[in-house]
Amino acid sequence: MPKQNYYEIGQLTDLAYLILVTLIKPRHGYSIMNEVTSLTDGIINIGPASLYTTLKRLTEIGLIKLIDDSEKKKVYFITDNGLQSLLADIEKRKRLVACGLRALNEFKEGK
Repeated sequence: MPKQNYYEIGQLTDLAYLILVTLIKPRHGYSIMNEVTSLTDGIINIGPASLYTTLKRLTEIGLIKLIDDSEKKKVYFITDNGLQSLLADIEKRKRLVACGLRALNEFKEGK
């Protein structure tokens, strides 16, 4: 069975989601890695290979764009399509959290 391509079905992986969150303002790779670590209180640390593979894919599908390609740093920024995908994903994640909380409440109530 071939590996599922989440991007083709309009879903963001957790890593893509976090990268888009950081790219609300322009950032270079090292800054993205640090911001993800900071946002997640150190729970998630992205390595360079995962980061640059995901940045390449997000660029190819038009969710982010390279806005500065100087000798020292490549700076990325979210596109309008990326922002729409991020907002849709946030809403989906809110619904998933609500489902989980509802299930836990039912469990606690013995239903």
